[in-house]
Amino acid sequence: MAGEAMIYAGDVNLIIFDVDGTILPTTKPVMAAINRTFMQAGWPVRFNETDVESFFGTPAGELYRFIAPEGEPWEGVREMVRREYPAAFREFASAYPGVKETLAALRRRGYRLALYSNASIQYFDMVVDALGIRDYFDYAECIGENDLTKPELVRKIRRRFGGLKAAVVGDRIHDIEAARETGSLSVGVLYGFGGGEPEQADVTIEEFKDLLSIFDRRLRIFRKLLEAVGERKRPDRAYVIGINGIDTSGKTLFTEALARFLVMNGQDVQVINLDDFHNPRRIRNSGEDPLESYYHRGFDIGTLVDSLLVPLGQKDGYSVSLTLLDLRTDRYEKEKTFSFTGNTIVLLEGVYLFRKELAGYIDYKLFLDIPFEESRIRAAERDVPLYGDEILSKYDEKYLPVQSRYLEEYSPWHIADMVIDNTHWEYPVITRIR
Repeated sequence: MAGEAMIYAGDVNLIIFDVDGTILPTTKPVMAAINRTFMQAGWPVRFNETDVESFFGTPAGELYRFIAPEGEPWEGVREMVRREYPAAFREFASAYPGVKETLAALRRRGYRLALYSNASIQYFDMVVDALGIRDYFDYAECIGENDLTKPELVRKIRRRFGGLKAAVVGDRIHDIEAARETGSLSVGVLYGFGGGEPEQADVTIEEFKDLLSIFDRRLRIFRKLLEAVGERKRPDRAYVIGINGIDTSGKTLFTEALARFLVMNGQDVQVINLDDFHNPRRIRNSGEDPLESYYHRGFDIGTLVDSLLVPLGQKDGYSVSLTLLDLRTDRYEKEKTFSFTGNTIVLLEGVYLFRKELAGYIDYKLFLDIPFEESRIRAAERDVPLYGDEILSKYDEKYLPVQSRYLEEYSPWHIADMVIDNTHWEYPVITRIR
C-alpha cells in the first residue's frame, strides 16, 4: 500500500494512537524507575532526561542498551528497571491535558479508536492500566506481542476494522512513516518527544484537544456546501446560505464552525444572526394572543431586509453599521457592522428563515432537524442555569408551539436544499440533499 495518496481528514473513521509522547509524557516515571534501579545497584547515572527521551518511540531494547553500565547485560538491566515501573508509574504517570475528554468526544462522533506502540507487552499494559484509558479504545496492541513493524501493525489494525480509512497520531518519524506506508493520514504531535520530526506529518497538533478540530464530522458537510456555492454562485453577487432550525437545534454553533471553515478555505464571509433583529419586548408581547404576537412580531424583518438583504444585489462593495437590540437589556445598544462584496458568502442563521418574507433572499437553504424532545433537553442544559426552571415553561407554552406552527406552514424538510439530522450534534447526518 506504499505510495497511496494522502487522504482527507473528513474521510477518516479509524484513529490509531501512539502512546509515549502522544497520550502521556513518560519521562518522569521512566527516570524515576531508572534512578531507583541504579541507586539500588550502586551504579552511577551518566545520562539525563533528554538522553532518555530520545529513545521514546524506538524499539524498547535500544534504551536499555544505551543506559546499561559497561559490562552489564542490557537484558538484565531492563528486567531490573521493569520491576520498578509499576510503582513509578502509579506515582508519576498522568495523561497529557485533555486526553480523556478528547477521546470521549471522538467516540461520540463515531470514530473507532485504536492504540499501538513499540513497547513490550508488560510496559504497554502497565501504562494503559495506570492511566485508566483502556475503555476509550476499541482495540490495543503493541509490537512486543508479535514483532511486527509499525506499518505492519497499522495494516493489521486496519484489516481488523474492515479497511476503514485511518489516521495515525504520533510524535516520531516512525509514526509518520507508518501512516504513509499504509495510505493513512499522519498527524504529528508537536508537544511530544520527536523534536522536529512531527513537522513532516500531513497535519500537526500543538495540544491533544486539537484533534477535535481535525476530526469534525461537520467537515464533510461543509465541503459539500462549499462545492454547492462554487457551482451556483454568480461571480458578481454575494451568496446567502440560510441556516434554519427550531430552538436549540445548533444553528449558532454550526454557523460559527462553517464560517471558520470557509475563511480557512479563502472565502470572504459575513454572518448575520436573526436574533440580533428581535423587536423590543413591548412589541413582541403586544396583542391578546402571545403566540400570534411572537410569531408575527418577534423579529424586525423590515430592518433586516432593507438594511442588509436588499443591498446584497449590489455589485460594488457595501458596508453598514447598525444599532441593534440587546435582548438582555431590551435596549438598542448593540453596535454591529456588516460588510459585503460580490465575493461574500453570507451565513444567515435563525428561526423561521423560510417564511415568505425572507425565503426569496436565500440562495441555499439548510435545515438542522432535531425532535422537540431534544430541543427541550438542550434547553434544560443550556438555558435553565442562566434563566431558571421557568424558562422551560416558555418552551412548552410559547417557543415550541410557535415552532410547530412554522414547521406545519412552511415544511422546511421539503423547502431546504439540504436537511441535516442534528440530534447528535457531534455526528450530524445529511438526510436530504438536492
